[in-house]
Amino acid sequence: MTDRQDRKAFFRELGKYSALGLEMALSVVIGMGIGYYLDRWLGTGPWLTVVWIGLGFAAGVRSLYRAAVRSGKDLERDEERRRKPGGP
Repeated sequence: MTDRQDRKAFFRELGKYSALGLEMALSVVIGMGIGYYLDRWLGTGPWLTVVWIGLGFAAGVRSLYRAAVRSGKDLERDEERRRKPGGP
């Protein structure tokens, strides 16, 4: 790989992983918003807000887990390519 391709791959990965933090935060904020408005509509106090924050957090963790699995598979595939004869 050339230096330019290495930098391009680096920034692609950096964008992917920085989006994960944003995705986690948005999941929690959206869950909080849904719970808050349901609490106001139904008059249930903070209970639905707490439940929906938990659901948002769980959605964010699930997203992080899926990204970690995908990253592991990518690393295994790259390592396998390097080991093959005639590979990069």
